[in-house]
Amino acid sequence: MTDIRYYHLIDCDLEGTEKMAMIPTLKGSTVKTQSGMWLEEMIPNLFRLCTNKRSSADTVNIHCPRCGTVLKRISADINETKRGLYVCSACDRK
Repeated sequence: MTDIRYYHLIDCDLEGTEKMAMIPTLKGSTVKTQSGMWLEEMIPNLFRLCTNKRSSADTVNIHCPRCGTVLKRISADINETKRGLYVCSACDRK
């Protein structure tokens, strides 16, 4: 995989604590202007959570774009917009 895939995140509940990824795009500028939160996939099955602004990203459950399982956070935030790194334990076992 040579291209970065970007996934819009949408709310799956009224509180906004459950997020689901939409169909990926290769246009990062589109996602950044239309979404408050998105995932970047540079390495297959490894996702970086990104935000436009400081938000409570630590209190949300993000579901895998492939299987729907809640992603597991494996690293700390880089800064206010580049958040933690996530992996899907269900897809990782396949």
